[in-house]
Amino acid sequence: MALVAALAVASCSGPKAREFGREEAAQVRQFVQDFAAAYNSGDAAKMQALYSGAAILMPPNASTVRGSEPIQGYYQNRFAVDGATDLQIEVVDMQGQWPLAYVIGTVSVKLKPAGQPEGRDRGKILFILRNLANTWRIEASMWSSDLPPAVPAAPAETPAKK
Repeated sequence: MALVAALAVASCSGPKAREFGREEAAQVRQFVQDFAAAYNSGDAAKMQALYSGAAILMPPNASTVRGSEPIQGYYQNRFAVDGATDLQIEVVDMQGQWPLAYVIGTVSVKLKPAGQPEGRDRGKILFILRNLANTWRIEASMWSSDLPPAVPAAPAETPAKK
């Protein structure tokens, strides 16, 4: 009777959850490096491939972008209009509980919009990743700048009519 009770309890506990260990942490660190490499290649299709189909992107000073195709469009614009390149990410913290992980980091990126001087932005980034079929993909990401917002130039005054 005791054996039957023990088997019943064991069968209710379900499969043991996979731990988020060194191997998973190394995979996530590699993912961050792959993300920066894809960004620096200026290839919006490569960027799209790093996101899950229902991903959410929350960029600074812009509306939330939902879904992989709109995310690809966001990056096409980011590279073409903002001249974004030379992304550097430093992982500050990373944790996980299978199949999810999060990464908190600092970022630096070069911006060269057409007709404007080159500049550099720096800030922080958050990735929420999900392991889908043994491949890490972004479920949600957001970043923000540490720099104050750029103030647009004041319009030139027009002479008053008499």
